[in-house]
Formats: sequence, C-alpha cells, structure tokens
Amino acid sequence: MKIYVICDLEGTAGVVDFRQQCCFDGAYYPQARRLATLELNALVEGALEGGATEIVAWDGHGGFPGGLDVELLHPDCQMVMGAGDGGPVGLDSSYDAVFLLGFHAMAGTIGAVLCHSFWPGVAGCWINGLPVGEIGMNIAGAGEHGVPAVFISGDRAAVEEARALVPDIEGVVVKEGLVPEVRGLTQAPTLSQSPQKARELIRDGAKRAMAKVRTIAPFRFEPPYKLRTQFTEAKYADENADRPNVKRIDATTIEVEGTDFLSL
Repeated sequence: MKIYVICDLEGTAGVVDFRQQCCFDGAYYPQARRLATLELNALVEGALEGGATEIVAWDGHGGFPGGLDVELLHPDCQMVMGAGDGGPVGLDSSYDAVFLLGFHAMAGTIGAVLCHSFWPGVAGCWINGLPVGEIGMNIAGAGEHGVPAVFISGDRAAVEEARALVPDIEGVVVKEGLVPEVRGLTQAPTLSQSPQKARELIRDGAKRAMAKVRTIAPFRFEPPYKLRTQFTEAKYADENADRPNVKRIDATTIEVEGTDFLSL
C-alpha cells in the first residue's frame, strides 16, 4: 500500500518554543528537526510493519532547510523537499492513505501547544461555517483525491481536532498543554513524552493505522465551498481584498466561494 505522510514541526515531542525551535535561525532548530525526523522514521517503521509498500513524506514546515533532516531519513522513505508549505505536493489518488505527523491545533484553541493556522497573521478560518486549521485543510484536501486520513500525531488538542472530523483516525498524543487558555505561538507549560517514548507510541500507532486504511472513508466538504478567513490585522485583509472572487466581510475578514476545493 502507498502512503503519503504530511509532516509539520510544532507537534513534535519536546518542541515547545516557536522562536528557538521552529524558526530557521533558532538556536535549537537543528534539535527540533532531528527530533521530527526520528519521529518520521518511527512512523515509517510502523507503517512498513503494518503492510505499507511505498512511503512518501512531505516536509511541510516551509522551504529548505524545512523541518526534517534528510541525512537522518529512513532508507525506505522518500521525501518531497523544497516545495514550500503551500500544500502536500504530489499527493494524488494513487495513494491509499494519508498520515499526519507532528501537527498542532488551529489558532485560538484553548490548552493547545503552539497553536496557529497557517501563519501568525491568521486569526481563524472557516469552510462552509466549520472552523478549520491546517489539520482540517489537509484532511479535506486528501479527501478531494479520494484518500482517507488514518493517522495523526501531535499535542492532545491537535488529535482531538482531527477526531472531530474523522472519529476513527488513529491518534497519538505526544504532549499536552497545562494552561487552560489560548497561548498561540507563545511558549507555555507543556507536559511532553520523552522523544524515545513518543517514537515508540508513533511506531505502534502507525502500525495500527494501516489496518484502518480500508475502513476509514475520505473526509470531504460538500460544494459549493465558502472559505472565510479572519486576520489579526486589517492590513492583511486589505492585501487580499482585490483578489478575484474575494468578498470583504468586515475590516479583518474576507470570504471566497467556489466549486473547486483545491483551488481555494
């Protein structure tokens, strides 16, 4: 079976500081990339044990150098590199399932670790009235290709967000926030599994997820699609208001409607 892994960095065990661990010039960025790559390798091992025959991973944490270290990559995994963070490049209907690794919850999530939606200037997104972040967009994007999302790892809030869309998705919690408030990309008290334990949990979870490939249906929104985006400042709405088919809702909010989900 052919598996596509969508990778992010903020949901990795041991990652708690956005500036120092998730920015290219952060002092602990190399450490975070190494931890994320070793989690990917654990996923690959579990998926192979569960019956995967081909595995491709997309480094979704920006352009090069990205959030993964290719030098440490499992030999049975191929990596999509240098494709930026605009979407899982190369994902199509030839894949049997999508796995989400190292994910974070959407902006505004209470008790989440490093929650945000796409970039810090976005306060929230809704598709047909349903709030979504990167998890929902990736799950729905895969669904447009007829591919189900069967696995997610990250903080507890991220796993719960995915299960709200796909109740039977295999979820692995590697850390959780300890403060019942929205902290966004600000460092906050976090309870994390050790990297070694997280990799063990991910390996076992990935193997279990392979048994769900034929039982979980692809998640889709029903067309027509209305994508509403609220920004943190009016200047961001100003920058997008003149784009084709964009409707201005208020000072910080825009909406676009269409029948092609992936083009939105």
